[in-house]
Amino acid sequence: MALARVLGPVRATGLGAGSMLGAGVFVALGPAVGRTGVFVVWAVLLAALVAGLNALASARLATRYPAAGGTYVFARERLGPAWGHLAGWVFVVGKTASCAAMALAVGAHLAPGHATTLAVVAVAVLTAVDLAGA
Repeated sequence: MALARVLGPVRATGLGAGSMLGAGVFVALGPAVGRTGVFVVWAVLLAALVAGLNALASARLATRYPAAGGTYVFARERLGPAWGHLAGWVFVVGKTASCAAMALAVGAHLAPGHATTLAVVAVAVLTAVDLAGA
């Protein structure tokens, strides 16, 4: 079954950029300054370069293997089914950890003394909205 492409390149790029920029501005910039000090601009530029290369590689792979599944499909086609399965699960675990970190950041900003509780509530609410068909 083929999935309908409804976002288009401009909206898909905006969605990805918004996610990365939001995470970077609200969560990652403070610790980056703490670790790199005056070199934070260079650190951000290096991170932008790596993100850009990752996006370019993903775009090229998506063009070569235009099927739903992303990381799983790319690894399966290039390395075999076992590696594809592993890559798919590593991607899911990584995205889950990323979402948990974002939820904790929301909790820390909105209710510093109850960050974990608010993070769980945020995940539950967003999950319910998603399941409702957002």
